Amino acid sequence: MVRSGWLVIFDCDGVLVDSERLNVGTWTRMMRDAGVDLTEEEAVEAFVGRAYQDNRVTLTELTGAVPDPEWERAWRAEFARSQEELEPIAGAAEAVDAVRDLGHEVCVASGSLLAAIDTKLERTGLAGQFTDEARFSAEQVTKGKPAPDVFHLAAERMGFPVERCLVVEDSRAGLDAAVAAGMPVIGYSSDMTPTGWLDEASAVIDDMADLPSVISRLTRT
Repeated sequence: MVRSGWLVIFDCDGVLVDSERLNVGTWTRMMRDAGVDLTEEEAVEAFVGRAYQDNRVTLTELTGAVPDPEWERAWRAEFARSQEELEPIAGAAEAVDAVRDLGHEVCVASGSLLAAIDTKLERTGLAGQFTDEARFSAEQVTKGKPAPDVFHLAAERMGFPVERCLVVEDSRAGLDAAVAAGMPVIGYSSDMTPTGWLDEASAVIDDMADLPSVISRLTRT
């Protein structure tokens, strides 16, 4: 059944939860431990916005070897521990409520594992904003972002045609995935957003308080 209104698809990391700076810190330490010195800016370019399975390929390319399973398991635990400091993006909860008040449906589509999405939303007080059925992960599809698969899955499961879906993203990989899916994108820019990443977005905001008015403009028919 196709629903009325629009489906607004939120990325998780960097859009709902302020996890990217924590992840980047862990990536730089992880790479240094593997003998590769990366600046935070280089880590953002290499890893942000992608599923871990794709980042694992990048990790192998940068180190020149397939990661030792025990070493990799220890660092995966470090990623999990870093999330204990996780905070929501300022104004995210209010923005989601305002989008619903406009008559639109919402969901999350992320490169994170489903269990990680659940944990991040719970830890930041956002779990009540998204039902279990409105959470989608790269682990459910063949290819993660920048492929459009997870956005197409979200549209199909939520009952919306792609032409009535709008994505809120902060990364180049996420933006490319939304464009490939045929969905307009609102880019969320933070102090971690490299120049040029959001150039193809339909609109760019740096304050979640601006999201409802931008959505109203882009979804006006």
